[in-house]
Amino acid sequence: MNLIKTTTIIHKSQIVIRKSSSLQNRSAFTLIELIVAIALASILILVTAMIFKQASSAFSQSDARSEVYQNVRAAFDTIKRDVSGATLNTNREWFNGDLNTIEFLSSTSNDNDQPITLIKYFLSGTTLNKSENTDTTFLNLPISSFGTATSTGILGLNVSTLQFQYYDKDAVGQKWGDTWDCPGTNTSFLPDAVEVKMTVSDTLNRYTGTSTNIISIP
Repeated sequence: MNLIKTTTIIHKSQIVIRKSSSLQNRSAFTLIELIVAIALASILILVTAMIFKQASSAFSQSDARSEVYQNVRAAFDTIKRDVSGATLNTNREWFNGDLNTIEFLSSTSNDNDQPITLIKYFLSGTTLNKSENTDTTFLNLPISSFGTATSTGILGLNVSTLQFQYYDKDAVGQKWGDTWDCPGTNTSFLPDAVEVKMTVSDTLNRYTGTSTNIISIP
């Protein structure tokens, strides 16, 4: 009888031990699953963050490029209009330019609704400026009588370089030059074309681009 009780107690103990071991294994397996889940979630979050960062950077670069090209295009459109309208006549022979500045008479429309304007493009720091002189008291006098600019406006910001080149199709040898002097070396005639080169950055300095435009003069 005692043997039977002892055997029963031992059997029950074995069952308890097995159940305890099973619970421990089940608990250990759940912990491993939790660690794996956390690791996978961390990887997913990291990958998502990297994708978001790359997308954000690409959008920022695209936005900066768009801003630069829009500003450059607007500046080129104005310069092209004015340079294309460059003119000379008996009293008004004037088209002077060097590598960084250009000044000339143009017959294009202006703010004061005058038939001719003395226009100058120049860089002041990183600001592209355009000055106009439409003072009616000088319109029928030689260019030397023109006074100071009647208006100066900002054509572009964050412009680090502004360069001009002048084309003479009849020149012997080098046809592009850094200067144009009329009256003077190039008395009584205009360049056949002007090359304008600008290096511009966006307002946040995320992107800097250089653009070139060649403007023909009829």
